[in-house]
Amino acid sequence: DIIGEILRGVLLSGNSLRSAFSSTGLTGKKVKSQQTILNWIKWVGVRHPADILTRAGVKGSGYFQEDEGFEKEPDLRTYSVAMVDPENFLVWHMDYVDHVDEQTLCDSFEKFVEHIDFKVLGVTKDKWRASTNALKSVFHRIWIGFCHRHCLKKFYNALLEFQKEVGCNDKEVSRLHKKFKKALETAGSKTALKVQINMLKEPAYDHPLVRAAIDEVEKNAAHYTAYKSRKGIKKTTSIVDNFLKIVKRKLRQAEGFRDRTWAGVLLRGMANVRNFVPFMPGAKNANKSPFMLAQGETYGLPWMQVMNMHN
Repeated sequence: DIIGEILRGVLLSGNSLRSAFSSTGLTGKKVKSQQTILNWIKWVGVRHPADILTRAGVKGSGYFQEDEGFEKEPDLRTYSVAMVDPENFLVWHMDYVDHVDEQTLCDSFEKFVEHIDFKVLGVTKDKWRASTNALKSVFHRIWIGFCHRHCLKKFYNALLEFQKEVGCNDKEVSRLHKKFKKALETAGSKTALKVQINMLKEPAYDHPLVRAAIDEVEKNAAHYTAYKSRKGIKKTTSIVDNFLKIVKRKLRQAEGFRDRTWAGVLLRGMANVRNFVPFMPGAKNANKSPFMLAQGETYGLPWMQVMNMHN
């Protein structure tokens, strides 16, 4: 499947158009121009991921991990907005925006709603307020859980600043971090988390640099413990973060997107190919694609043909 391998390389593995164009010559069927490859990308990226999945009869769990990726350039930021089902790794929403704020995210999420036939029940995300407000505005009575990994990273950075100021050693920083992490991860409810935080009585936790991070967790205790009461909410956003690593690599490689339409096509194409390409040998779900994990019907066909049936 020459076309499938070319698209996998360009959209998921970081190959450039020039590299892909040259590699077609090795097959004995070299394409006439790079425009041919661009046409292939346009074909796989013309439809929204949720549109293809809905047409294929796949039902979403209603729970997602959401995040925004960006690549900063001089006076410009290129953003991608992604929503991934953590149960089967399907990318249900992938959008391009050239700036990001609450209203822009509302517009992006509303576009997602137009392509699905199920209710969005919950989302795991970082604590950024604009996206939280946008999700609450678009999805009625949604459950929102905050990512522990983002929280613990911010707390660790606060401890490093504290270390610079007071001069404690690395072992003490590690001990303080582990103690806070235990309180965060063992609390079974909003109330329990607040109680455990109040039990952190050491002077280091009252230092202004550290206290600000702790106060933020206490303020959002309900979000940090949501995964305890709602099975679909996850403790971290690791699944969507891993997918966005692919996207960010492509953003760095392209150096910038000036054409909004083509940028959207490229990002949707990346999501659609990720949904249908089987994971590599050695992976936990080797030789299975997210579409297969979601019980999508493949009819024993190669992934490219399966996507073509529903595109």
